[in-house]
Amino acid sequence: MKKILLLSFLASFCLFAEDVSVKPAGEGTKESPYLFDRLENFFWLRQQTSEMDPNVPVYCKQIKDIDASATQQGGDYAWSDIDFSKNNLFAYDGQCFTIYGLEPNEKGALFGTGYFQLKNIRIQGAEGKKTCALAKCLHSSNNKTGFFENCHIRGLLVKTPALVGTVAGNDVRIENCVVEAEIDEGEIVEGEPRSYGALMTTLHLRGGKNIIKNTCFKGKVKVKPETLVSGLTLILSLGTTYYNAEVTIEDCYTDFIVECDPDDRHSVVGLIGAAFLDYNTNTVLNIERCYTACEASESIVYSAAFIYQLTNTVNTLNIKDCYYREAPNFTDDLAIAKTDEEMKRQATFENWDFENVWDIDEDEGMPYLRCEVPEPFGMFALLLLPLLRRRANFCSN
Repeated sequence: MKKILLLSFLASFCLFAEDVSVKPAGEGTKESPYLFDRLENFFWLRQQTSEMDPNVPVYCKQIKDIDASATQQGGDYAWSDIDFSKNNLFAYDGQCFTIYGLEPNEKGALFGTGYFQLKNIRIQGAEGKKTCALAKCLHSSNNKTGFFENCHIRGLLVKTPALVGTVAGNDVRIENCVVEAEIDEGEIVEGEPRSYGALMTTLHLRGGKNIIKNTCFKGKVKVKPETLVSGLTLILSLGTTYYNAEVTIEDCYTDFIVECDPDDRHSVVGLIGAAFLDYNTNTVLNIERCYTACEASESIVYSAAFIYQLTNTVNTLNIKDCYYREAPNFTDDLAIAKTDEEMKRQATFENWDFENVWDIDEDEGMPYLRCEVPEPFGMFALLLLPLLRRRANFCSN
């Protein structure tokens, strides 16, 4: 009798459980992409991924701002990333519309693992609530090129880099991506890594020509003792035994504060924690027209403005026209140190393009990228931004 009652209860629960998925318009093809206009479209997409043909690309477009604040309630709307690890090529064009208030139930991202082509996406976290990174893992290959283009993220992230965890493959492109965020290490869990890349954790570029350009991280990283923080990526691994790899990092910057208890020992690197260049191949690392500006307490164990650990200098390392703001305990032979006042003058930055790529408010602030989103207007930005923003400045399709 008890078993019958239990089964009846479970059946009733299932009947009354809410199906929050809504199929978007469109067919998911390049000619007729799925058209996303509500949060429920993402839940529908998650249901479909296991049934999709891994040889057929999936195309989506966002056609309006999407309010995702229901994810903060959990339950049927509890958020977890949408995974494409079955090797579908997945393309999503946000068309410079915004996804507001998206909150994962754990450390998480908008998308999981896959061959992603993500562009014109805006993720805006709700005030005081954690939000999502763009993806957990970006794959790329010769016939399925992966890229992030013109993606902007604002908000609080916990235990996750702001853009993507791992990038793996060849011919990767990350361009015009802007992150303004606070990253919180959260509670210490035994066995979890104590190292963070603010934008990315690992760049494992096995071959081809890869590029990261017009991309920045600005904000704050809150850490516990004995933690290493790097601005761009924690690890950059180039090449394999059989393939050459080249990566160019150009017109990028990091400007962040590391926040911790005054007596806590920690380590800070402005750009790359460790760069591993394969000994068996001719790998090339180019860094051009970049700067870093970091602030940390005096309890730094070690620090570097650009790269802390570099292996195999037999391979080619080209660093040109790069600078860092002088700060206590920060030194680096790879770039040119400048005072805070010098970093606020256009004349400091030789060979930089201040007509098309960079801009600067002389004597008020350091250079910023022209692709950056205008600052929000106070506490009501979430509600007012769709009315106030000038779409011509948000997007250049």
